[in-house]
Amino acid sequence: MRLALIAPPTQTVPPAALGGRDQVRRLAAGLADAGHHVTLIGAGLGGLGAGRCAVVDTDPTAGQHAQDGLIDHFHAVQAGKIVDVLDVQAISDHTRGGYLPASARRLPTAQTVYAPPPPRWSPPGPRLPAHVGLVAVSLHQQRHAPGLPWWDVIYPAIPLAEHPLSADHAGPCVYLGPLLPGRGARLALDAAHQAGRPVTLAGTAPGRDADAYAERELGPRLGPGDRLLPEVGLRQRWALLAGACCLVAPLLDDEPASLEIVQAQAAGTPVVGLDDTVAAELVRSGVSGLLVTGLRDLGAAVREVGRLDPDPKAVREQAARFDVAVMVRAYEALFARLLDGER
Repeated sequence: MRLALIAPPTQTVPPAALGGRDQVRRLAAGLADAGHHVTLIGAGLGGLGAGRCAVVDTDPTAGQHAQDGLIDHFHAVQAGKIVDVLDVQAISDHTRGGYLPASARRLPTAQTVYAPPPPRWSPPGPRLPAHVGLVAVSLHQQRHAPGLPWWDVIYPAIPLAEHPLSADHAGPCVYLGPLLPGRGARLALDAAHQAGRPVTLAGTAPGRDADAYAERELGPRLGPGDRLLPEVGLRQRWALLAGACCLVAPLLDDEPASLEIVQAQAAGTPVVGLDDTVAAELVRSGVSGLLVTGLRDLGAAVREVGRLDPDPKAVREQAARFDVAVMVRAYEALFARLLDGER
């Protein structure tokens, strides 16, 4: 198959974030290794071996001083012009608004949706032509917008082999996510304190709002042994997860996926979360962590997960379902269906 993959602009999506450049880059490399001709658009050359796939950059300076939505628009327009001159059979678009310019083309285009669908997508949703469809990143996301033209559910993935299993989980609880109002950091802090455990609050979305919230709401509530890390890189993230007693992940109901949960399980770290969120698809309660029905039960679950003493190897087995190789095979099967005229 001859495929084009469109990555998001790094100005608006961090490379390692859900749906970021690293995710799309691994997908492109995996499809190329499977024997397909792949052109990766707008993602840069870093990390790709020579000859694995073609890489074409959009102009990195176009719209760089514009607002996020305009940066995405400039990128989508440039990517569309590149696609128009390529000899490809199908397109995998991982930007935030690629379905709009895709309407003008006649190539099968699968738009992966990484964020919660916007309110304007409520049923009947956007009117897309028959050759454009959506890929959900979880069943939970798909259920939140059942009237949309979903073509498939394909989970985001991590390169499992690059993340070693840890047998030492005697450290503090860890919260890994945005340090912003309503995003779970305060809940994780309270749950750890209720369980009598120290906690490390590690931020993944730096900025003035996160700094202000951390200083105003989180800092004054820290206890002995607690740590507040406004921003953590990939290596620090893995070091925190590898030694943690558990990851506390009180996700919002509309969060469509969580790489943090998958990364924790890959390290053999159990997860404490809520069973009415996407965590129910990622965690096997009683094996790779504990899921509870309400926020008030999080503290008891953090306390109980230590008594559960899960086998790190069994925890890691749950992450194996979200390895990059699994994601690549799923997209490969989707494109094969599209080229056969199936949806």
